[in-house]
Amino acid sequence: MQRSGASPLVLVADDEPSMLELVSRHLKTMDNPKVEVIEASDGEQAWKLAREHLPDLVVLDVMMPGMSGWEVCRKIREDVALAHTGVVMLTGIGENLNQMTSPLYGADAYIDKPFEFHELDEKVKSALSARASQREGVARPPINGSGVSAHEAMRSRQDAVTAPAPKPKRKPAKAKAKKKAVKAKAAPKRATKKAARRPKKTAKPRKRAK
Repeated sequence: MQRSGASPLVLVADDEPSMLELVSRHLKTMDNPKVEVIEASDGEQAWKLAREHLPDLVVLDVMMPGMSGWEVCRKIREDVALAHTGVVMLTGIGENLNQMTSPLYGADAYIDKPFEFHELDEKVKSALSARASQREGVARPPINGSGVSAHEAMRSRQDAVTAPAPKPKRKPAKAKAKKKAVKAKAAPKRATKKAARRPKKTAKPRKRAK
């Protein structure tokens, strides 16, 4: 499943249901590019979905219960399987604080609440464009698929590349013992045939005493 030509996948994470629905609904209407959207209601779910689906972009609210948006962003940046994933931080902590902290965790961009939709569009398109080359060849399963996740599949391919070559199989001990038994059984027959070819010695008659 090649990502080339497919619609970018965007993960939106926010613990406020109204904001999550608002942002997700708007992104689904965005053109050039058209994007697919999946949602997470907290940091733990966002990290889980990121590992399962390898999204092209994550729009993260910072202040979420449990795992914060900054922590999710840090984990994404540390995972080689998510090197192609852009991150846009979405928060109301203030522009100055956002400007100082977001880059420290590896975010590509940030937006301070409240915001205009055209500003969100610009940030999303810019982040997707910046990592377009890194998305080439990255595969992901269907959003509603099952079985091995994309993250696990990629890890498996990486392990297969670095795995040592398999050692040649040794013959079982039973097979070796059987082979020796066959040789031992055949040996007396060869000895018998060899003895049969030798001429038999005849006893000389003893001289009678005069």
